[in-house]
Amino acid sequence: HVGGHALLQQLTGDVIDVTLADAVVARFTVKSVVMYDKSQFPSKLVYSPHGDAELQLVTCGGTFDPSTGSYLSNLVVFTSLSGVATGD
Repeated sequence: HVGGHALLQQLTGDVIDVTLADAVVARFTVKSVVMYDKSQFPSKLVYSPHGDAELQLVTCGGTFDPSTGSYLSNLVVFTSLSGVATGD
């Protein structure tokens, strides 16, 4: 079992490849991974344009609340475009 904070640190620097419809591969590098309480989720920070090509991944995280059937937090993976490759 890896503790939550250790897992978040392990992801920093990892690469996520996204294959586009034209077979171009956009490569994104993880800048940071942050857990936010859903009640304090920074929508503007996550969803607003930042001027560069970025990919933000959002998923559920933290403690599961069986009374609501939902997790109490969201995990956000912040990335930036680090390269593009064609299928040639």
